[in-house]
Amino acid sequence: MGALDIDRLIKRFDLVMDADLALCEHRGVAYQANMKAGRVDYGADYLAKVDAYEGTPIARAVNAGRCAMLARHIQPGVTVLDVGAGSGAFVRDAVAAGYAAKGYDINPQAVGRLQNAVMYGEDPHAFDAVTLWDTIEHMEDPGAVLRSVRKGAHLFASIPVFEDLREIRKSKHYRPGEHMYYWTPEGFTGWMALYGFRLIEVSTHETDAGRASISAFAFRKDLPDYHDHIAAYKEMHSTRHYGDSSTEEYLPVVARVVAELKPKSILDYGCGRSDLAAHFWRDGERSIARYDPAIGKYKVMPAGRFDLVLACDLMEHIPMAFVDQILTEIRMKGATALFAISTILARAKLPDGRNAHVTILTQSEWTRWVAEYFGPVQVLKGKHEHELVLLAGPG
Repeated sequence: MGALDIDRLIKRFDLVMDADLALCEHRGVAYQANMKAGRVDYGADYLAKVDAYEGTPIARAVNAGRCAMLARHIQPGVTVLDVGAGSGAFVRDAVAAGYAAKGYDINPQAVGRLQNAVMYGEDPHAFDAVTLWDTIEHMEDPGAVLRSVRKGAHLFASIPVFEDLREIRKSKHYRPGEHMYYWTPEGFTGWMALYGFRLIEVSTHETDAGRASISAFAFRKDLPDYHDHIAAYKEMHSTRHYGDSSTEEYLPVVARVVAELKPKSILDYGCGRSDLAAHFWRDGERSIARYDPAIGKYKVMPAGRFDLVLACDLMEHIPMAFVDQILTEIRMKGATALFAISTILARAKLPDGRNAHVTILTQSEWTRWVAEYFGPVQVLKGKHEHELVLLAGPG
């Protein structure tokens, strides 16, 4: 569970610099721009401070509130991994409350204590619940832990919260080199949702115990993931006429690109029921292929690489946590790709009632992300102002 980089989703957001902090105000998150600057040593001295705190009345009240929070959502006997266990006080309290609790920490002394007590664990995926008390804001790449939590598991966390990110430096929780991230309450729950975590409770028990501006959150990792979205689109394609608008929307711009690049092969990735690519067949002179995992006859990825990959009306339908996966696949199929991406909500709804456009980013956010995979990016004029059209790659 090492942390080597900034969270891979937060780093996609537009930001403004405020001295040492990067502020993503429209997303309710700020972070230390240089993750390595002044980094705190989580060694013996740090653990000694934790040990001293654990004996205080506040610490005892906080741990009692944490155990009570677990009891509201999971049954005794459930396996729990406390990430960032420190002194192990919460692990011991959770065991006393009837949970099969283990702890993980990066401090060797803390690890030794947990191992000696047969209370050490490492892999979040092996547990029914994961706790991140006073931990997640310390990690350079907290998403690494969130990705490792298995689907259906519970997650509990406590963090400092801020109503105004521009007031961070006035707070006792502004700790350069120690706290890497700062969130508003809405920003934190929104970011957790990107990783599939549904909010089920917000508790003030830590503030009530005497800790200023600390909120505790309970989540369950049961929001739809990429495979759930594929299943939803399979249902939509089988029950109604859907997914054939690409020709009407994108034929003019695709035709211009094809006329300029003269590709010998084209792949329409995420084609739906559209016949867009077929307009460039040229009586068999040009190789044409289509791929869409939600359409039976197109669900197998065509072999080989293509001179041009079309990705029209696609990326906004992909959950944000899986965008890297899709861009990787597209880049593997060709060095040049044409993207058409909507930056507003759709009219269409998914079977569960959610908007069909599950990832809404700004044009600059999408442009940077695509450029990271393809290099040079040319912004083309689209049919609508809310639509971003990118010709990516060498062209």
